[in-house]
Amino acid sequence: MQTLIKEGWMLNPNEKTRNSIIKAIERCNGECPCSNPGKTLEDRICPCKDYRENNICHCKLYVEIS
Repeated sequence: MQTLIKEGWMLNPNEKTRNSIIKAIERCNGECPCSNPGKTLEDRICPCKDYRENNICHCKLYVEIS
């Protein structure tokens, strides 16, 4: 899993939640656990296309800084 923290975002500060999400990503061989299987592999690899291009992190590994 590559880490890509964009400006205005950070890794989830809740350690238990963050670690749970990271374990799920590892079980999915680097793919976002929330990704739609119909998407290309490149779009599903964490950080997924929705986060990279649309500022949406469905699994909440990345959260916006308020």
